[in-house]
Amino acid sequence: MLHHTESMIRLWEDMDRQASQMEQEVKMMLEMEGRSWGIELDRRKNCRALMEELISHQTSVQESASEVNTEMTWAYVPSDTVSYDTTMPNDYEPYMGGNEHNPSQS
Repeated sequence: MLHHTESMIRLWEDMDRQASQMEQEVKMMLEMEGRSWGIELDRRKNCRALMEELISHQTSVQESASEVNTEMTWAYVPSDTVSYDTTMPNDYEPYMGGNEHNPSQS
């Protein structure tokens, strides 16, 4: 017969608390990812159900996008409707990490 010591019980309680906190964090991360895909997930569901719902939504979005066959930008705007200014300014000088602003060298 096993006798549970107080330290074993505390260890079990700590593990249970940490698992619960991790589950809440994962649910919040899934909810944020869902919002970025245009779906609102219900955190009252378990993590597995949220993940399955998110994957299903992502698959349907990707399938519908492939049917339309348009290249998308980060903001979900078709790239052919956006004009980007990609020219570099003439006075642009990249920072190279030098000490040109160090007053002790003046």
